Amino acid sequence: MDLLQSLGVNATLAAQLGVFIVSFVALKYLLFDPYFVAYNERNERTVGKAELAERYLIETRELEEKFAQKARELNERYKEVFDRNRSEASKEYDRLISEARDQAKQLVDQSRSRVQKDIEEVRTQLKQEVPGVAQLINQQLIGKELAP
Repeated sequence: MDLLQSLGVNATLAAQLGVFIVSFVALKYLLFDPYFVAYNERNERTVGKAELAERYLIETRELEEKFAQKARELNERYKEVFDRNRSEASKEYDRLISEARDQAKQLVDQSRSRVQKDIEEVRTQLKQEVPGVAQLINQQLIGKELAP
């Protein structure tokens, strides 16, 4: 007991312990519990919201990647369709140009044959008229009519 008395423990220990317990219980219900409730709520709002925000950021990145992938796929599809249609249009253009050239060649050939035919007809007519024209020229030059 000397040890306890040397530490300053005496008969007032029970009273001090009682005051401490009453003070502790009163402070626990009046001060500590409301403080820890407010602390936990604030912690949930800040830390919980930060975790929620991080989760939303991760989900946003995932969605961005998905949409970027879908956009690339759509661009590839559009490119395929565009290239296919451009190829078909080029083939159609070449076909139409070829047909137009063939038609133009046919028209030129027909015109040439018609012109050749007309030239031959004119030559034939001129051959028939040459003696008469020659006689008229001679008459004009000589001044009198020659017998045929």
